[in-house]
Amino acid sequence: MPLPDEPTISTERIFKGRVLGFRVDTVRLYDGKTSTREIVEHRGAVVMVPIDAEGRVLLVTQYRKAVEQEMLELPAGGLNLGEAHADAALRELREEVGVSAGNLEYLGGFYAAPGYCEEFLHLYLATDLHAAPLDQDEDENVVVQPHTMAEALALIEDGTIRDAKSVAGLLRVARRLGV
Repeated sequence: MPLPDEPTISTERIFKGRVLGFRVDTVRLYDGKTSTREIVEHRGAVVMVPIDAEGRVLLVTQYRKAVEQEMLELPAGGLNLGEAHADAALRELREEVGVSAGNLEYLGGFYAAPGYCEEFLHLYLATDLHAAPLDQDEDENVVVQPHTMAEALALIEDGTIRDAKSVAGLLRVARRLGV
């Protein structure tokens, strides 16, 4: 039996930035009462699992201010306004990893944190890679680190890889590849 939805009664826009927005929705609950929902607005993003000719996953390391630490992750990035997610995946691969993919396979996607954020991440497996670098965004400092899939899975297990998009993406592709 489906759960009842929460119709929005009103919306208050708190902030609209370059990447994120923030709003507070007043909603009607199933029992007729009202409540508020704080929601982070995000245009959506792509996350890629690039696998090179040697079968290695190309991970990236970058500093993440929100958690005040360097993180080892899958390459990813936000969608530009009006940009198709496949185009964004190819652009982000070139910017962050310096490669393009001859084969880009869409594997579906997932919500980053649906309890408070509308961001949806589109997952791609990228193979048949060839050099095609673009300049990184001016506020990025990304370093590529190749790892075998077995090493990447071990890095999830030991807590080195701990962001949700990388864990989900690597596990999805490992299962698909039978690793």
